[in-house]
Amino acid sequence: MIKVTSIVAPALVALVSAPVVSVYAQGLEEIVVTAQKREQAAQDVPISMTAFSGDRARELVIDSTLDLALYTPGLTMGQNSGDGDFPFIALRGVSQRDFSDINESPSAVYIDEFYKANLIGLDQQIFDIERIEVLRGPQGTLYGRNATGGLIHYVTAKPSRESEGYANFTYGEYNRIKLEGALSGPLGDTASARISILQHQYDGWVDNSVASNEDGNALNNTGVRGQLLFEPGDNLSVNLLLQHSSNDNDAGNMFSHVSADDPPPTFKAIPNIGNPGYAGFVEPTPDDPRDTHSNRDIYLKTEQTTGIARIAWTGDDMEFVSVTGFEETSKDALFDSDGTPFERGTEVHPNGDQFSQEFRVAGGADRLQWLAGVYLINYDIDGSQARCSPGFAGGCGVIRAPVNYELSTNSQALFGNLDYQLSDTVGLTLGLRFTQEEKNYDLDNQDTGLAFNSSTVGDLATLDDSNADFNLRLSWTPNDNTLAYAGVSRGHKAGLFNLGFTARAGAIPGIPVDTETLNSFEAGFKSNFQDDTVRFNGAAFAYNYDDSQAFQFDGTTLSAQAFNSDADITGVELELAASPSDGFDVVATATALDATLKDVTLFGLQMVDAKMPLTPDMKLTLLARYEWDLSGGGSMAVEGDFSWFDEQYFDSFNSPSHFEESYSITNARLMWYSADGRWNAGVFAENLSDTVYRTFSFDLAFLGFSTDVYGKPRWIGATVGYNW
Repeated sequence: MIKVTSIVAPALVALVSAPVVSVYAQGLEEIVVTAQKREQAAQDVPISMTAFSGDRARELVIDSTLDLALYTPGLTMGQNSGDGDFPFIALRGVSQRDFSDINESPSAVYIDEFYKANLIGLDQQIFDIERIEVLRGPQGTLYGRNATGGLIHYVTAKPSRESEGYANFTYGEYNRIKLEGALSGPLGDTASARISILQHQYDGWVDNSVASNEDGNALNNTGVRGQLLFEPGDNLSVNLLLQHSSNDNDAGNMFSHVSADDPPPTFKAIPNIGNPGYAGFVEPTPDDPRDTHSNRDIYLKTEQTTGIARIAWTGDDMEFVSVTGFEETSKDALFDSDGTPFERGTEVHPNGDQFSQEFRVAGGADRLQWLAGVYLINYDIDGSQARCSPGFAGGCGVIRAPVNYELSTNSQALFGNLDYQLSDTVGLTLGLRFTQEEKNYDLDNQDTGLAFNSSTVGDLATLDDSNADFNLRLSWTPNDNTLAYAGVSRGHKAGLFNLGFTARAGAIPGIPVDTETLNSFEAGFKSNFQDDTVRFNGAAFAYNYDDSQAFQFDGTTLSAQAFNSDADITGVELELAASPSDGFDVVATATALDATLKDVTLFGLQMVDAKMPLTPDMKLTLLARYEWDLSGGGSMAVEGDFSWFDEQYFDSFNSPSHFEESYSITNARLMWYSADGRWNAGVFAENLSDTVYRTFSFDLAFLGFSTDVYGKPRWIGATVGYNW
């Protein structure tokens, strides 16, 4: 059980959570959010959430979702393989660790109200952003698909009626170059346009002992976004967005090789230094555990094209909104699966196509605000993956016959939400969503001759789910500075299929994997005092998590193995922000979680309870900033932040090889601002203490090793920006 006193004490001493505040002036500026699909001040929304403005995200050097996790309570990120690939999102312990490209996250990701089924290219959305919203807890009634754990919403900067723009340039170690900019302005009396660009690249920062090959985890991200806004009248707006992003590099996704064993009776992976798992291979002693030993010509290439059309019409008493979106995604990658010159390698080539449509109408008068809508999505993903031939040394020049797959998803939902003011101080929120979803799966393993489809396994190759999600919440506002809320909600994530290198129902138990449902009981508060110079927010919650879609790699079949397991999660989050004097701001967060995966079967031998992966028991963040005026005009600011992650596991079996000790990350920034606000420049240091820490690891102990994915080393750079 959680020891509440051990959470509250350090949180009160610390001062909590930066993201919902601006630190450009004394007093805490509120960010306007759309967490309930209407504009509200963040402190007025009875939901546990964190929001960053676009300017703040740039100042904090938030380039990826992993950076976002440093400053967001309850959020932890793992890496699938390395920079530029999709992340594992863990929000309050709810995560999907399966690295198969066919699966979706239980914490939904949106860009401009468009749900992203495919997380490839997620980090390439983070440019020219107006704000980022992170909502914790089930959001299934308003946001629907796969919002069991919560959601991340990227809101782009929109076309403006006045000519404006900006350019930011960053240079750092490892030849890091980042250029981000935008131009915006009117096109006649009723139209506006905005063009936004991103180029972010750096050399590999994982040293490779094989001198003839590239260092690992390079990046070469490019993003271009164009928007047109038509406003022919005061009550009608049409916003069209088209974005293309890509990552193309020859040195992505290298793993670090660690010797391991899986002894009976538990067969949990344990470190086994000195036994590299390959005859004739002597594991070098690395200068840094982040190093690798790969002679493979690995690569990672991704492309994603996204189009969104949002139409909004406002009448006297109601608003109609249509959000239409499509997305095409492709990925071509070759991984060195063991981080050595030997044969373990994987080649993957998924392609995804998505179309979605949401219609909703909202209105209100006096004490009632209401919303109703319909949502449709079609998502198809197909592709192939293959392994290197066993015993082949010197790269992955010999590829085994591929596993071809195709998954089609069709989902429809009706949803509604109402907020009713029972009295001047008490409000009621009620949300409902009914969802019907069908998935059809076809897998052809040309290597083994096994097939999994409707012809070979019948109805096992089809999932047909109908689910109802709800949200019931009471809120109390005794005065203008205090909000308290309590309620119960339910979210779900539809069933899924396993994708491995074997394709027989008997060989991979649990095909398909059932729908997961999460029932949340939560109470929280938000408060401002001391003339809005101090803000204190908190939430406590308990989850009853039925059939959570857990994951473990199956060494006997070399298959990614998702399975259902019940779980219990309880937690507390505290946030405090203060501006005690002119120019001085201190913010911090504290999160405590007790997340237990129940009755996990260890290789069919015994059933045990385990800690949920990617879920540290405690997480703390502290940020301090001081800004002062210069005598000749302009200002300077110095800022530092500290994030501490408690120990955690990366696997559902809680194996010693996949146990990560607690660690901390420290960042620092020094900024200059011109008197007219147009120019800014600064220097920054990420991971100032050069902490060595893993963001994920994979269990291949039955082959004699494990592979690790590490967080970035110390990284120093400088930035300059101009606004007009």
